[in-house]
Amino acid sequence: MTTGTLVLTPGAPYDVLPPSGCPLLDLSDLECVDADWTARSALAIQERCPETPLLLVMAGPWAQHAPALGFAQRAARRAVHGYVLVDPRLPAPGQDWPDAPVVVIVTPEADEDTRTAALGARLRGWEVIEAPAAHAIVEIAARP
Repeated sequence: MTTGTLVLTPGAPYDVLPPSGCPLLDLSDLECVDADWTARSALAIQERCPETPLLLVMAGPWAQHAPALGFAQRAARRAVHGYVLVDPRLPAPGQDWPDAPVVVIVTPEADEDTRTAALGARLRGWEVIEAPAAHAIVEIAARP
């Protein structure tokens, strides 16, 4: 399954040029606070009706909301191709999450806590890439 739309969620401001044929939905400048991040993100995706399946990119503390945003997409009957978590605060795995592959990107700017957390991601069987975010996001979006 190839990515239908690359979605940069609020808090993921990366200058990416998606692969040919892969639309970009850039919500990175959407103003959100922790309490409404998932709802505002889900509504913004709904309003723009992107082509599915979605590749959801989340960064830093917002990455902990990946399960809730994934659930919102499933509830709206939008397929998720995968999750890309950049220098994340890792979400707790749930009974039915993740429902798609998870890739964790650790950037050169990541702090030591983030680098240590990447070990937990590896133990969960998630792919961990150490690279600049924009380059790695485009590479992941180009995967079949």
